[in-house]
Amino acid sequence: MFKDNAVTNGVAIVVITYNPDLAEFYVNLSSYISQVCKVFIVDNSTSEFARRALVELAMEDTRIELLQQTENVGIARAQNVGIIKATAAGFKFVLEMDQDSSLPAEYVSSIVTSFNELVTKGAQVAGVGPLAVNASTDHVYDGLSRGEGLKQVEYTLSSGFLISTDVFSVVGVKREELFIDFVDWEWCWRAAEKGYKSFVDSKLEIGHMLGEGHVKLLFWWVGKPSPIRHYYQYRNFIFLLRQAYVPAKWKLKYSLVFIVKLFVYIAFFDQKKLRLAYVLRGLKDACRGKMGPF
Repeated sequence: MFKDNAVTNGVAIVVITYNPDLAEFYVNLSSYISQVCKVFIVDNSTSEFARRALVELAMEDTRIELLQQTENVGIARAQNVGIIKATAAGFKFVLEMDQDSSLPAEYVSSIVTSFNELVTKGAQVAGVGPLAVNASTDHVYDGLSRGEGLKQVEYTLSSGFLISTDVFSVVGVKREELFIDFVDWEWCWRAAEKGYKSFVDSKLEIGHMLGEGHVKLLFWWVGKPSPIRHYYQYRNFIFLLRQAYVPAKWKLKYSLVFIVKLFVYIAFFDQKKLRLAYVLRGLKDACRGKMGPF
């Protein structure tokens, strides 16, 4: 099925799936199955067709292990399932992936080299990720730039993020009550509280598409999430405001961002009433302390 050319035996990939486009996922899986000796697919799919197809896919290659959940348990819990499995199997590193992302050639060996280089220089490393680049516009996310080498960051996306399994024993795993949205950022902040630093290797890039793409308003590109994501974004934002380890400057910046975005959603996006309803429900549940799935 897939070419057998594993280059980094100490790395396991953990990829989370949810009703994936199977043709696209096969291509993405092909891009990294040859770079590691084990891929854990943690499947949150609710589609029986997708679930059966993934079972058949996993049977075709012994390097793939399918960890199928009985329902959509959220990204955080699914990542924890894969992380715990990889740690128990003795892997030194976990590389997190999204179902809609592929890996460039030799990505795994390159990012492991970068991780080890930082450790050699005395850094206490939480993890190393790539530049996240908009798959359609080639825009680099999070205000970063190409050609900056290894750059310390406060947080980064999980797709392509390499973490030492030893770090989880100190920092802990992902916070499952968040379900989705800010799961990766929150973990980076919690790691920072323990003295671990997160990095981005700007010579490595992964194409990524957030939500339903972006809408250009005047000079700015604004991400367009599906309506239900507003619920998790606003609810989890309030949750993070209450956490002492989350940087104060992020709290201030995103307080303004979420106020402005609310007006943008109502003024320029489709499904205005539905989007507003999810925002208000998210704020209500945040005040009640209700977390987990919607």
